[in-house]
Amino acid sequence: MDPQFKSDILIAMAIGFVLMMILRYLPRIQAKMMGVPFINAETAKRMIDGAGEVLVLDVRTPGEFTGDLGHIQGALNLDSQKLQEKLGQLGDALEPYKDQPILITCRTHNRSPKAARILFQNGFKKLSIIEGGMMAWNRAEYPVDKA
Repeated sequence: MDPQFKSDILIAMAIGFVLMMILRYLPRIQAKMMGVPFINAETAKRMIDGAGEVLVLDVRTPGEFTGDLGHIQGALNLDSQKLQEKLGQLGDALEPYKDQPILITCRTHNRSPKAARILFQNGFKKLSIIEGGMMAWNRAEYPVDKA
C-alpha cells in the first residue's frame, strides 16, 4: 500500500474522530455556556426532597421512562426528540414553570443538554442537568417508579 495513501487515511480518520467528539460534546458545551449546571444525583435528591417546588423533566422515550431504570418519582416525561413540538403546543400554559427550578435527566446525561438548550431558548432559566442521568440515580440506589 502506498505510504501517502496510508497517511491520508490516518489523517481522515483523525479528523473524523475529532469531528465526532465535537458533535458529541457540543450540546454539553452549549449548556455550560448558558450557565446550566450539571449536578450530581445526591444534590438532585436533596433538591427534590427539599421544601421548594422542583420539576423533574425526564427526556427519555416513554419506553425508557417505564423501563428497567425506571424514573424519578413525580417526573414529567417529555421525549427530547419531541420537546420543541410539545413546547409549541403548550404555549402560554408553561409560563408558571419558567421561573421554577427544573432538573433534567435522561439515561446518562447525553440528551439532557440538548433539552436544556431548547428550554433555555424558550424562556426557562432555572435549569440543572443531573450528571450521569438515571444511571447515576440508580447507582445511588434512590427510589424509582416503573409504571
